[in-house]
Amino acid sequence: MRSLPLYDVEQVDELVWPENYKEITLQSSALLALTDFKEHKPLVIEDSVSAHEAEQLMRHAHVHLKIVVDKEDHFLGIVSLSDICHQEIMKKVAGGFEHDELLVTDFMQPKTALKAISFADLEHATVGDLLETLKANGHRHCLVVDRENHKIRGVVSASDLVRMLKLKIDLSFPPTFIEIFKAVHN
Repeated sequence: MRSLPLYDVEQVDELVWPENYKEITLQSSALLALTDFKEHKPLVIEDSVSAHEAEQLMRHAHVHLKIVVDKEDHFLGIVSLSDICHQEIMKKVAGGFEHDELLVTDFMQPKTALKAISFADLEHATVGDLLETLKANGHRHCLVVDRENHKIRGVVSASDLVRMLKLKIDLSFPPTFIEIFKAVHN
């Protein structure tokens, strides 16, 4: 082993930002918009977590989507912050459910109700193709599935697309894909 030399940080030294090196356009590879679970651990929540606790955890972490799994980490569905917001919990309580007994599974979108983009299709698509595909779904996230291996490969987030494309859309309430499509084409 050898010791590397240490240098003084100079007054002119500045931070490097990823966006300085990756200019994302509608013609860029759609893979740039993918949060790939081979590179980033998926944000999961167990099916036994209470809806109230899940909402608090998601708000605290500034996360708008969690993947719901069982104790063996089998994929059950997804839950968004808007699915389990206080108003949605109160609707269930008004319908006769006990607040403390409501679980994340009472609000999740089960995997059988979800649509996803094929990873193989995404590999050959552009960001523009992705927006065109997703503009009509009105959601804020879309799963990407490796259909050959039957694995959820990742997720595409509308908020991530807004940041990548440097669009002037308020992210305090996450945008839908249709809002991004309109912003790009206006």
